[in-house]
Amino acid sequence: MPLGSGVLKGLKTVLMVGRRKPATVMYPEEVRDIAYRFRGQVGMRRDEITGGLTCVGCGLCETACPNDVIRVDTHENTDGTRFVDRYLFDVGRCVFCYFCIEACPVDALQRTHNFHLVTEDRRDLVIDGHKMIDIFENDQSYREEEQQNIGPGATITNWFERG
Repeated sequence: MPLGSGVLKGLKTVLMVGRRKPATVMYPEEVRDIAYRFRGQVGMRRDEITGGLTCVGCGLCETACPNDVIRVDTHENTDGTRFVDRYLFDVGRCVFCYFCIEACPVDALQRTHNFHLVTEDRRDLVIDGHKMIDIFENDQSYREEEQQNIGPGATITNWFERG
């Protein structure tokens, strides 16, 4: 190996990298495309009949959460039906593991691509069920119908008709 070849090789690398197009974007004005599998904030579906929370108050999401992020307060009527009084979700402590989504028996909790979690006050990161519904519906309005809950490249007709 001739003397100085390492310096020339390093100079060649610097020149090659210097000619590349920058990968940065001006974030607030430009937003890059988000991958389908991106783990964003957890949202909640709206109940189609009542228009309220889809949550039935079973507490499985609260039990499955490793960081104790979810708080579900319920009350039970004399006929045995359960109602959710308060559903709180602390986004600031969430690690986006989605164990709560997997544990939900009625698919009330859904994943979203929302990553805009900036706030000046940490108390704003504690959201209730109705705010979670707004987050989910806002996320769904930005996605194409194919990608809403089935993934890219799959259509609604062939998603359920797998061999």
